[in-house]
Amino acid sequence: MTFPALDRIEALARNLDGWQRQLGARMAELEQSSAEGVSDSGLVTVTAAADGKILSTEINARAMRFDSYTLAEEFTAAANRAQEAAAARVREIVGEVMGNAPAAERPAADDHGYDRY
Repeated sequence: MTFPALDRIEALARNLDGWQRQLGARMAELEQSSAEGVSDSGLVTVTAAADGKILSTEINARAMRFDSYTLAEEFTAAANRAQEAAAARVREIVGEVMGNAPAAERPAADDHGYDRY
């Protein structure tokens, strides 16, 4: 007697080591990645890490002509864009890794919608 579920579990176990190595490499890549965001005027640039932490800010000298309210808006826009870009990169890498992850196949349902096993 064969057990299809056991075969799937064995296949998962064989692939797990490779998937873990790939995940570790991509996580290291992710920890080193950053993303930039630029304000509408282009005078403020913010760099954010993958976790959203602001790493650096560059303010062009011409931005100092803005009033404090406008400068704050420029900084906020650039920071939000940097954090959004960093989050998008995280989603991209996780999606790639998860897309390659071994998955257990779900048994097919019978004509009544019930699993056969």
